[in-house]
Amino acid sequence: MSAPDAIGEIWRTYQVTVDCLEVALDDIKLGRIDSLQGTGFMDTPIDVVRRDIRASRETLNDHTILSMWAVFEREMVAMLESETRNMLNESPHYSTFNKALLDKIEAGIEYWRADEMIDLFKPALPIELIGYAKQIKRYRDWVAHRNPKKPSPAKVPPEFAYKVLAEVLKQMNLSC
Repeated sequence: MSAPDAIGEIWRTYQVTVDCLEVALDDIKLGRIDSLQGTGFMDTPIDVVRRDIRASRETLNDHTILSMWAVFEREMVAMLESETRNMLNESPHYSTFNKALLDKIEAGIEYWRADEMIDLFKPALPIELIGYAKQIKRYRDWVAHRNPKKPSPAKVPPEFAYKVLAEVLKQMNLSC
């Protein structure tokens, strides 16, 4: 599955899960507890269930951002590795030194900082899109590490992350 498809699958799964949470909340509000038979909701006070569902929605949002970013970053690394190989293949007169240098660059790409990788695409992508991708990265880092010494960055809604990351990948693919 290609990265845009993988990000799309994460997005579709997110949407289905959000819908399920909304249905459960509606059923609880409307007293349709027969639809909740056999679930953990049956033995839990309604106010606790509501709180747990809302908390689950926040966790779902954050985990969706983490998942989409992981796919995005993996695809970005793969594109840069591919471009490195293409440079070697397209050069009619490369030396053994050039090959060794490109091999070293390709091997090291895996360890580059994501911000630096995104910056490489500045000549090919709109600057706003790069800024949005970096905003998503900052939020992803905060979600993943939750450093209490650092303030929380602006919250990133999953829909925004999906649209931006899918668009960045699309334009990266077109530019490579």
